[in-house]
Amino acid sequence: ALLMLYYRPDVTQAYNSVKQIQEEIAFGFFIRNIHYHASNAMVFLAIAHLFYQYFSGRFKVKNEVIWVTGVILGTVTVIEAFTGYDLILNQRAMLAVNIAVGLTNSAPFLGEQLAPLLLGGGLYDLIIRFYALHVFILPMVMLLLALVHFPRNLVFDPPVVAGVIGAILIAGGLYPVDLGIKYDPTRGIVEVPEWYLTGIYAFLRTGLERFTAGAFLPLLFILFFLLVPFVDRSKKLSWKERPFFTAAGISSIVLIIVTTVWGFYTTPRVDAFTAVYIEPLIFYPLLAFLVAASFIISYKFIAPPPSARPQKPPVRTRPITFQLPYPWAVRIIMGVLAAIGILSLVAFQNYLDGLKNLALFNLGVIVMLFGAIAHVYRHAMQAVK
Repeated sequence: ALLMLYYRPDVTQAYNSVKQIQEEIAFGFFIRNIHYHASNAMVFLAIAHLFYQYFSGRFKVKNEVIWVTGVILGTVTVIEAFTGYDLILNQRAMLAVNIAVGLTNSAPFLGEQLAPLLLGGGLYDLIIRFYALHVFILPMVMLLLALVHFPRNLVFDPPVVAGVIGAILIAGGLYPVDLGIKYDPTRGIVEVPEWYLTGIYAFLRTGLERFTAGAFLPLLFILFFLLVPFVDRSKKLSWKERPFFTAAGISSIVLIIVTTVWGFYTTPRVDAFTAVYIEPLIFYPLLAFLVAASFIISYKFIAPPPSARPQKPPVRTRPITFQLPYPWAVRIIMGVLAAIGILSLVAFQNYLDGLKNLALFNLGVIVMLFGAIAHVYRHAMQAVK
């Protein structure tokens, strides 16, 4: 809400309004850093959640609708993050904007019709549209998808929530987001987009036809995950019992890692075009080799040999549990509360001294310590019962 109050979706004022939020508005530094790192965490957790569900076979047992809405929700999450970081209108944002404009205009059949609707007549219209998408339209779509995706499985776990929030705050303290360089069309500055878009950027940098590289190939990747529940119809859930699909999942992770890392790399001390150009005769054969090799190795490692006899299912043993005595739990909680009190004073002093990143870091540690208290308390209550 603070960002919306002070941000101005205007070409001439957008960058300066974000600068004002970060440098002049009270707590603006904290809010913007939390907002930025939370968006990155949102994308990362969406991807991690997708692969966890994929390898554990959770898309089976009549969960096809939940899986499909989850894949769509993850895709919309990336678009939501993309429209957000474009609003600052720095050099990095304008790179992403130009890519979006190029992809829309190059779309077959509907490109010319969609461009005026999505992009407007110029940068002034585009920033208003991106702002509306980011703060209203896409969040509403995500909310509707979430209502379908989490009908009964959404669980509030205080230690986990505290851990995630604490990690976001600590990341904001260790890696405070900068403003970047204000957009200037006359400056040929080499930039790369955010990490969740560098994979697509790598394909675009090879000179492949724009729509194919930036839209068609990613859509094929998304389509694979959308169709998995309808192709993998076996009742087996364990990744060990589904060697083909497990190997396909591992090779897709390799694909993401290779393209993401390659998309970050630029050649220094050369002109802007040469710095970002990726030689397709190197990129595509090497990418195909790594993806194919990861699939074959994974499949060979997981799939049992044809002559192997079916093994008996392992005997399930009772998991080892650690019971924390109640008196010790009280001592630990009191000690952690004392540490929280000290860190709170330190964080406040950091803020007064202008060391905002250290204050944010200490706040993250404090939140994590509250999560630890909740975890210890829960175990102590189980021991009492």
